[in-house]
Amino acid sequence: MGSYPFKLLFQRNKLFAKILMYFLSLLIPIMIIGLIVYVNVDQVVKRDVSQKLTDNLKFSSQTVDIYLRMAQSTNNSLFSSPIIEQNVKPFGQLTNEEKVNLQLIVRALAGNRNTSSSFIDHIFMYTDAIKVYTSQEMADFDLFFDKFYRMDSYSKDFWKQKLQSTQLFELLLPTKVHSYIDSDITRLVIPSVSTQFVNGNLVTMVTSLSLPAIAASLQNNAIFSSSKYLILNKNHQVILNDSGYTEPTLQQLSQQMQEAVSTLFMEVAGQESLVVHVHSDAFGWDYYSITPTEAFGKEPDSILSLVFWICITLMIIGVCFSFIFSINLYNPIKNIRNILVQSEQEMNFTNEIRSNDEMQVIGSRIDQLIQQNRDAVLKVNQYSNGMLDQFFAGLFRGQPWAQQESLSQILDDIGFQADSYLCCCFMFQYKERFFRDIGEEDRLLIQGKMKKVLWGIMEQHVHCYLMEYEQNFYVSIINLKQGEDNERRELALALEQIKLTFEYDMIYCELIIGLGKTYTQVGDIAKSYSDAITAMDQSKDSSDMAIADAVGLTIEQNYYYSFLDEKKIVNGLKAGNVEVLETEVESLIQANKSRGVSYSYLGALLVELWNTGIRYTNERQLDIHILLTEEEYAVLANKNITPNEFNDRVRLLIHFYERIVAETATKGERRTGTVISFITSYIESNYEKDIYLENIANEIGLSAKYVSRMFKETTGTSITDYISLIRMAKAKELLTETDLKINEIADRIGMNSRTTFLRMFKKHEGISPIDYRNINTRQ
Repeated sequence: MGSYPFKLLFQRNKLFAKILMYFLSLLIPIMIIGLIVYVNVDQVVKRDVSQKLTDNLKFSSQTVDIYLRMAQSTNNSLFSSPIIEQNVKPFGQLTNEEKVNLQLIVRALAGNRNTSSSFIDHIFMYTDAIKVYTSQEMADFDLFFDKFYRMDSYSKDFWKQKLQSTQLFELLLPTKVHSYIDSDITRLVIPSVSTQFVNGNLVTMVTSLSLPAIAASLQNNAIFSSSKYLILNKNHQVILNDSGYTEPTLQQLSQQMQEAVSTLFMEVAGQESLVVHVHSDAFGWDYYSITPTEAFGKEPDSILSLVFWICITLMIIGVCFSFIFSINLYNPIKNIRNILVQSEQEMNFTNEIRSNDEMQVIGSRIDQLIQQNRDAVLKVNQYSNGMLDQFFAGLFRGQPWAQQESLSQILDDIGFQADSYLCCCFMFQYKERFFRDIGEEDRLLIQGKMKKVLWGIMEQHVHCYLMEYEQNFYVSIINLKQGEDNERRELALALEQIKLTFEYDMIYCELIIGLGKTYTQVGDIAKSYSDAITAMDQSKDSSDMAIADAVGLTIEQNYYYSFLDEKKIVNGLKAGNVEVLETEVESLIQANKSRGVSYSYLGALLVELWNTGIRYTNERQLDIHILLTEEEYAVLANKNITPNEFNDRVRLLIHFYERIVAETATKGERRTGTVISFITSYIESNYEKDIYLENIANEIGLSAKYVSRMFKETTGTSITDYISLIRMAKAKELLTETDLKINEIADRIGMNSRTTFLRMFKKHEGISPIDYRNINTRQ
């Protein structure tokens, strides 16, 4: 074949050509993806960098605003200080005794400066043109402004005029300060001025903020070291210009960046840059960060180069593997064709043999084989494990089989026809030690294998079908083919083997086994199942492993619920007395149990009690959807019940009555504010757990739909959003105050998924948890 030209090779082997083309077509997505990435990666990187720089500038501007507010609060706190109020007066009005206490003013100023000394350059105050009080000493007014703290932009006459009018807080433009005390060192500061009346006299308080400290704060938080920062006040006057941009450049930035928060790629001072603008509502300042594109421009180039070579490599490898896979796949198909064609049993296959399309030949032959086995396959599919579980579950629930086949036909098909039947139930109740000592994966493995273990032991002695009806509750239908006495002995041996098997596991769980009575009709399997769970309920054996046999028990196949009993329930609902309702329901259940009523009819009794509540709500024209969820409605309407859910069903019935009472009571008996207070307290106390709307509704005793609507109308937010707010607040506290890992923090706030926690934190805070921790740690 190798000597033939490729064209002749493909004509003689069309299937091979098709397979090869199919494999080669898989390379098309690689080419498309590579092209898309190549075209869009630059935009993706720029968009990502823009978002990061925007978030960074927002954080930095908020940090500066915090210190500006701190300066304002420093002035206000000093004005309200008892020391200032008691001792600050014009110097000429002070007595000798009062002059002794002037040092207290200096100490008060020094104490307030220490709270944020890195940003505050100096604090001083004065109430006349004679003396100035600073955080270090009391100085002469003229000497202070001429030598000690001389400002280029503001003369001492300017500061005298500040005593003429009150102004709560004012940020002046930056100015140079010359200090004679510090060897005439020149510094840049932003004076913040407040003038208020103290003891009937105007007092001016000045807190000068260090402009280099503000610039250093912005630069230290920068993502790129080449980023430059610019700050303008609300009058577009320059506050910070550490790069010395010219006036035309400043006007260009101001005109093109109009929105409160925006990003723009533009040329700044002859260099292509990314400009980010953030407006601060606190003091009306506009913050700009200017980052040259070359700072992050190398990243797209490296990604583009990597994507290009990856695509080329994948294409080469893909072509090679396409030829290898095509040859390896074609040869077995050709061999299969030859085997099928040569079958001696198929004489009418001559026409397909002449075809050059191997797949057509194989397809025709396989169609014939499929047709021969179709009936057998259909019959096997009808009785798959899932359908058998459904079939037997219908038998012990007393629900007729809805399919066309008769019960007898189905039992014959699966080989389960017998003279009599009985049910055997197994219920495991795991102890706390099981969940404490055994890991989650091992627990799931044990519970997943339990059905196979039980069935394997039972099958060694009796013919049965075992299914897991509910978690940790198994039902076995036993086929008594060899006579009841013999089968009973074999069943006893099987149960004894089960006891020996689980003997050493009783430290982790309890096992109760229920045996029903024997019935000859297959339709009576439901009675045997009811007998078994009734025997389990009435068993007085308190050991870790008990066998409860219904033989010898008198079991009533009906429940007792008179008109007088129903009247008592209705009267309790009308009176709104939940305690009376609980007593009546418990009394009815105990009365039926004492009469030996079967467990299935106890379930029917609970349904009838539920129907009484439904009829009462219809009479009162209440919306049943407010009182019950669809899931709760389905549970209460179902008469089939297992032993481990009986008490839960009773509690759900009582909750239903409570909700009826709550809806029919007067409005004064349940105030919305109390309910909302309970919801918020419950969330703040249980945020670390897996809580959701239904949990909270169950705790209150109201429907989830009603609770959700009331909370939304009262607070303006949903319960889910409120839970997220509480969890994010706790997460930020743990990030800044502990060294816990991200997944540990997620577990502590009730979010078991690390991915969900990262997404929610980014949504609420605008940055990742790691960035939030790093920023706050650096701060």
